[in-house]
Amino acid sequence: MSSSNTQLLPQKEAAVFKTIVKFYETKQYKKGLKAADSILKKYPEHGETLAMKGLTLNCMDRKQEAYDFVRLALKKNMLSHVCWHVYGLLYRSDRDYKEAIKCYKQALRRDKDNGQILRDLCLLQIQTRELTGFIETRRQLLAINPKNRNNWVGFAVSHHAAGDLDMALKVLESYEGTLEDTSNADYEHSEMLLYKAQVLEEKGELEKTLAHLEKSEPLIVDKQSFREKRAELLLKLGRLEDAEAMYRELLSINSDNYQYHKGLLEARGYTDDVVAGGVKQDELVSIYRELSQMHPKSNAIKRIPLDFLTGDRFKESFSSYVKPFLRKGVPSLFSDVKPLYSKPDKVQIMEEVMVKNLERLRSEQKLVGEDDVDPPVTVLWVLEYLANHFDRKGDSPRALQLIDEALDYTPTVIDLHLTKARIYKHAGDFQKASDECEIARKMDLADRFLNTMSVKYMLRADRRQPAEGTVTLFSKDGDNPNNLFDMQCMWYEIEFGRSCLRSRLYGKALKKLTAVNKHFTDIIEDQFDFHTYCLRKMTLRAYMMLLRCEDTIYKHKFFVRAAFSIVQCYIALHDNPASAQEGEEDPELKGLSDAEVKKILRKRRKAQARAEEESADDKNKDKGKKNDPKGKGKTIKQDDPDPDGEQLAKVEKPLDEASRYVSILQEHAGNLIETHLLSMEVYMRKTRLLKVLQALKRAAKIAPRGHPGLHRGIVRFLMHLKQKRSELHALVGQVLDSELSNSEQWGVPGLNQSAQQYNDEYLKHFGKVSISHAMAAAGSLIELDQSQANRAAEIVLGVELGSVSLKECSDVYNNMKEAGVPDDKCEAFAARARDKFPLATVFQKKQIVS
Repeated sequence: MSSSNTQLLPQKEAAVFKTIVKFYETKQYKKGLKAADSILKKYPEHGETLAMKGLTLNCMDRKQEAYDFVRLALKKNMLSHVCWHVYGLLYRSDRDYKEAIKCYKQALRRDKDNGQILRDLCLLQIQTRELTGFIETRRQLLAINPKNRNNWVGFAVSHHAAGDLDMALKVLESYEGTLEDTSNADYEHSEMLLYKAQVLEEKGELEKTLAHLEKSEPLIVDKQSFREKRAELLLKLGRLEDAEAMYRELLSINSDNYQYHKGLLEARGYTDDVVAGGVKQDELVSIYRELSQMHPKSNAIKRIPLDFLTGDRFKESFSSYVKPFLRKGVPSLFSDVKPLYSKPDKVQIMEEVMVKNLERLRSEQKLVGEDDVDPPVTVLWVLEYLANHFDRKGDSPRALQLIDEALDYTPTVIDLHLTKARIYKHAGDFQKASDECEIARKMDLADRFLNTMSVKYMLRADRRQPAEGTVTLFSKDGDNPNNLFDMQCMWYEIEFGRSCLRSRLYGKALKKLTAVNKHFTDIIEDQFDFHTYCLRKMTLRAYMMLLRCEDTIYKHKFFVRAAFSIVQCYIALHDNPASAQEGEEDPELKGLSDAEVKKILRKRRKAQARAEEESADDKNKDKGKKNDPKGKGKTIKQDDPDPDGEQLAKVEKPLDEASRYVSILQEHAGNLIETHLLSMEVYMRKTRLLKVLQALKRAAKIAPRGHPGLHRGIVRFLMHLKQKRSELHALVGQVLDSELSNSEQWGVPGLNQSAQQYNDEYLKHFGKVSISHAMAAAGSLIELDQSQANRAAEIVLGVELGSVSLKECSDVYNNMKEAGVPDDKCEAFAARARDKFPLATVFQKKQIVS
């Protein structure tokens, strides 16, 4: 290390060093670099200048040079807090927060009261949820500057985030004691008072929370939040009359808020069970008759009674409720009443009402119970409703008949085509569903929603190429698919990835699906800016909501769907490594004539040539931008080196990659049986049998007795255990034997017997429960003995389809083919399935993928 004298700059160079910092803060990086070089020309070993030069280079995307200069700076002056701080900033820019925290702590050892370093450190600590360190850093900031409001609030929030509500409350009360004048109502102080109420409520002190709110009412600016919280607290405290009055006041402000209605009913003693059960109808009718007189235009007051009314009362209310929607032509009517379809008696009444309306409209052009002639278009929406109704009941032919009649009446209504597409989708004909959705899209090319729906239906029909062309119509740069990644268009990436997975194009599937994981990583990183902003703006309640949302972000359905598909891709790559080299065989060309194939390939070659020309133009523009001193040209992004995911598919250890996603799913989606079944499949292939047992026990806690998927997993586990027992460590074998012998205690009895015996017992008890249960036993039978394929087929064919869903039936059919059931037996099952689902293409003898 150089002597300390070489680290002190003369007055002139010290002034230049300050300009480097100024240029960095104002993003004038070239000027900053020039100033740093002017100092280093005279003092090449000055550590802090070397560090600032490295920091500037980092901002110019010259990362390796940046790290080299900063590490050199530390060699020259390891005692400088500036060098360590800059080193931490480099790690922070690369999202290596653990290393950045280490660097900041080293910097604080040299300058323990440096406020900037402390603020940067606490940001990283809350970002990584290092809450103990976050509390200490916030305490230090408060000790350094107790007059700063943000330091008080930040210290309280740190304890709140760590779950120490008592200390958070003490800090807030201490801060209130430092305030001199609190008589004027302002937004920031109002938010702090509401935040204090939230802390008190979470602490369980409801009386104190209510007293605090009522005392602070003159100072609270957000009156609506005050009213809502006060009503909620009164209800929790059992002060029902006051709660009812409060909820009536809220309904006078917004009579269509369903939460207010729920609170009012609870205040009157009517819980959700009472309302759903249809008891005490007279009292409920009286309440809503009174409310309807007070709020005659409220739609919620007319809709909610349908949830608790039964019989003739329901029939009368439903009939009067739907008439205005039918006359006005509101397509969302069916979606509005869809929750009522969970009650079979109400379904029958709704069908009766709507069928009679249709009959009277056809004969007299009037709705039932009306004397005036209705508009001719009314019949159209009755037909549309009934088409949705029969589609919901699973009667696809009747639904198609009704929607075709509506289309014959008025073929230019877009919603009718969307309804028809939905009927085809539910019936299992994704090709025709896509065709209908495309017709709807072409009727209004400026509608983004129609574009989205058409693309989604194309992908479900595995029409990926037209989907790619259609989805980019609304993107910023036309046909540039990278735009969709920048827009975090996750629905498209998931649907495209699943389509590729179905076609066994694992590289392309992984490319799209792993992009979803990147988006969630970005979402987690995006909270970084809010750690400072929310404290400064005093949006503390929203900030705590943000932190809790980010902690559970991986529970979101988009991530769960993508992760399941990613794990399935890696399992397939492990089971069949040769599939990583796939790509030349295009499933979209299957079943087409030679002329059609040549035509499609010719179009692809033209599109590729056009893309290459545009890429060359972009490169020329990029070169021109480098010569543009003002930098006004557009930013040209680098080409993706692996656009089709070929490198992702060639991963050396696919099961290790799968394990990463399985771990996340187990932590955040452990309530789903599919999570644990996938975990069992991954860990069995890795021969980590204790992990398989762990997943099995977790699945057993949430799965219903005799779950088909769990049964298949258990049989495979018992088979695998028998095969690998000689390779197991003695202690592992002892643990497994102990757990399996006591399996009845954790919900799955009989695991101490052989796989064959276990499957026989399952077949005996659950083989006739449903077609899925029968397939689980039959599939396991084939895995145990391939010669039993015919017997397995008879087991499946011996069970009636009953009320089986299309998805369940198609899964069984696909499992039969994958398990090696003879073709004639598979066709026999398909023939039965065609009778039940006549439009489903999966059961057709010959499928053509367009």
